[in-house]
Amino acid sequence: MKRIVLSVIIGLLSAIILYGFYDVLRETDRMLFLDFENRPVIIPESERQLYNLFFAAISMIIGNSIGISYLFSRSQKAFSRRNNKRNRILNDQAFLGATFLHWFTKIWFLFCVFTSQFMGTKFIDTFLWPSILLVIVLYLDTWKTLLTVIKNNRWKIQSVHLIVFVVLTFMLSRINFVDYKSLDASMIASNPTMDVPSSAYLNDNYRRNHYDNLVIKMDFDSKHRVSLFNEENEQIEWSELYELILDFNEDLYYSSRTLVRLRANRNIPVKYIKEFELQLLEMNQWRLVYEVANNDELTASYYNNELDKRISPSLQDAFPRTGKPPRIPGWDFYKDQKFQDTLSVYISEGIKIDNREVPLHMLPEKLKSHINESSIIEYIYGDNVTYQDYINVLSAHKTAAWELRATENFDKIDSVIRRNIFSRDKKLYEERDRITKKYPFRITERFE
Repeated sequence: MKRIVLSVIIGLLSAIILYGFYDVLRETDRMLFLDFENRPVIIPESERQLYNLFFAAISMIIGNSIGISYLFSRSQKAFSRRNNKRNRILNDQAFLGATFLHWFTKIWFLFCVFTSQFMGTKFIDTFLWPSILLVIVLYLDTWKTLLTVIKNNRWKIQSVHLIVFVVLTFMLSRINFVDYKSLDASMIASNPTMDVPSSAYLNDNYRRNHYDNLVIKMDFDSKHRVSLFNEENEQIEWSELYELILDFNEDLYYSSRTLVRLRANRNIPVKYIKEFELQLLEMNQWRLVYEVANNDELTASYYNNELDKRISPSLQDAFPRTGKPPRIPGWDFYKDQKFQDTLSVYISEGIKIDNREVPLHMLPEKLKSHINESSIIEYIYGDNVTYQDYINVLSAHKTAAWELRATENFDKIDSVIRRNIFSRDKKLYEERDRITKKYPFRITERFE
């Protein structure tokens, strides 16, 4: 009887130790891993409970195996009669214990940890049933041992064993050996997840693999002031932006090929976004990429989606400057162009055109009639416009221009040119330029 009690205690302690080991190993691996946007990997509570249940079940099964092995492992004299049944039980438990533990830790656990970080919640859908089946198969293997040694009241004992196993598994899964909430808080503090705006327009994502671009972050600091941060989340002054871009890659800067990616909080007032754009323009940086939310769970950990934007020189009038050097000739080219039609889009708490509010989903159709060679669209920002409000209008505008160009196969032509970057098909390039000029993406911007 003492040996039975001791085997139960050893089995339970082994299960707790193994479960603690997997819990610590999972959190250690998670702390060392950041996605391609340098964001921490945070496991949702619902998924964490499923992981804990799985690890607890595996630990209980292996702990049960260790307890059975101890119960039947007794020293034998060299010339004593062999007990084949006991040897068979010990051989089965040797596989279920040490051999399976080695395989599970080395292959299944590590494979699933890395896969879950890349697949997100899709990992649960993909591997839930294989995980359940694995637990069932291993538990049924312990039933085989019980059937070998128990003759009387077999089903009653097996039912009690199953109930105790399920109860202890749930109890064990509620234990967290690592204070993961504090870890999450510290990881988010050192590598904050930026709440970038969402966008319905996704046709600029061909730039998403250009990770040699400079990333500038814009977010609220601890005092709720809008501040700039570099890619390492170090706060920088607005006056340091020029030096940062210059130091990033001086050769690319002088050839005007540096492309800045802006990763900004969606709730930032749009005036700070436009102030940032004007500073880039004064550095002879004409293009900017806005990072927007990626809602695809399979790729969200790899990249944000993007919106490509040519900075409008009209921002020079929106932000009058004093004491600045003379502007580069050609910056005021938009003033020399004569447009027969200017459509003013007022952006505030809603979107208004000709003093009539326009729902966002109807905006692309409303803009299409004003996207031509003789028209220009003017964005007018109210006092409370956020970055997200601006991206909503910009996305609708780009969608309208894209749909008009697509009527002349612009999407196919553009795709062929991008897939064959070293091609010099003059007619193809001329056709793309013709369609672009016919349906231009042209805006001016000002504040109310």
